[in-house]
Amino acid sequence: MTVPAIEIGIFVHLVRVLQGGVVLALLLHVLAIVPQWRAHYFNPGFLNISGTGLLLGVAHGCVIALAQQARPGMGGDDAVVAWSLAAAVLLNLVVAVQNLLAVLALVHLHRASAVAAQRLRPFVQPMIWTSAALALAAYFVL
Repeated sequence: MTVPAIEIGIFVHLVRVLQGGVVLALLLHVLAIVPQWRAHYFNPGFLNISGTGLLLGVAHGCVIALAQQARPGMGGDDAVVAWSLAAAVLLNLVVAVQNLLAVLALVHLHRASAVAAQRLRPFVQPMIWTSAALALAAYFVL
């Protein structure tokens, strides 16, 4: 008796990477708060980005969990969900790195971090909105 082959979609292959990316993004956003706390100075802009990034990270994790529950019946939408979530998590990671560099530049007066953070600064808000839109798109495809 042969067992029929189950077609495994791309989401199954990417799920661990997506989960790791979400955890890394959450960790980086929290790490951006620590130097401010140690210096007893909180920049409202940096805290806003950290809070938004943490919220997006939790939302990405929820959509990943929902996709894992709905996976058996996903069919062709598997790739849409996987790549939407991959792009959303990647954008959140870039925002987290930029925010961490900006905080390090502020607290430790580190010039290289300041230059890198300043170059990414114009793209932060669009990346946050795009990440949220991609997570919503993945959710609605489910």
